[in-house]
Amino acid sequence: MSEQGARPAATAGVMTAAAVVYALAAIYLPMLTMMMGMFWPVFIALVTVREGLRWGMLAAAASLILTMLFATPVTGAFFVLSFAPTGLVLGALFRRGADTVRALTGGALASLAGKAAAAGMMLLIFGLNPFAMDVSMANETMDETLAMYRSLGMDEAQLEETRAASTQVLELFVLMLPALFLGSSVIEVTASFVVLRKVLVRLGIPAKGLPAFTEWRLPIFFSYLFAFSLIGIYWGTTRDISWLYQAALNGYLISFAAGLVQGLSLVQFLMKRFNVSSFMRIIIYIFIAVNGFMTQIVSWTGLFDIAFDYRKKFRERQ
Repeated sequence: MSEQGARPAATAGVMTAAAVVYALAAIYLPMLTMMMGMFWPVFIALVTVREGLRWGMLAAAASLILTMLFATPVTGAFFVLSFAPTGLVLGALFRRGADTVRALTGGALASLAGKAAAAGMMLLIFGLNPFAMDVSMANETMDETLAMYRSLGMDEAQLEETRAASTQVLELFVLMLPALFLGSSVIEVTASFVVLRKVLVRLGIPAKGLPAFTEWRLPIFFSYLFAFSLIGIYWGTTRDISWLYQAALNGYLISFAAGLVQGLSLVQFLMKRFNVSSFMRIIIYIFIAVNGFMTQIVSWTGLFDIAFDYRKKFRERQ
């Protein structure tokens, strides 16, 4: 094999071995599988950035086969299919010098596609949807918990209130699953993006990073989504349109999260502008995190900031 062909093969081989070991560690540590899985795409992305998309796909295919051999075939295939597309797309966009927004958007879409492919495989082979929540099992667990409380002397009125509240939370959780899956994809691609960039910089490969947090500006789409989601929730509730209510609820959750990120960026900008000490910044962030009302205020402020750009107004007053 020529030297030009040996280097990509060596790079892909080393990274594939590391990816398989890491995947096995994640699979056999169930409590950490999703957390560790967020960083697994970095292995495939590194091969793609350095050697090209073809070698990245070969590394992903080799990782798939080896992980299926050393773990169970279904578990290995589900894991690799879930996370490999993120690494391939993120690596390809880094290699082309794509801007940050495009890289994060492409990576998030690839992550969703990977999860859909893995779920489709499970559904096709076993007739199981891994993303569908088994409500009956959750109800059985709740019944067992309430039985334990009953044995401890809790009266029936309190038990019924607890059951009603738990049922409502469970129903809302099931309705919000699409937004939660989208949020997990965004978190996954952001974590992989940050780690990948740090590794590339250490290797001497130029890579565009995230802008300063004080300069983050999200698209105005989220402000419109928030407004239309409120209308959709109202119509869906008053007119008993279940699909509209679920779609609007997921839209509200997505826009709320976007507003919170934008709002925290604005808060960080203001604290830097007025020279707030690091200790006070930590206290303010903790207060926002533990106080639900303040979290809502920050999110709503962020949604208005997306539309009106308060930071620009502050700069114009200088």
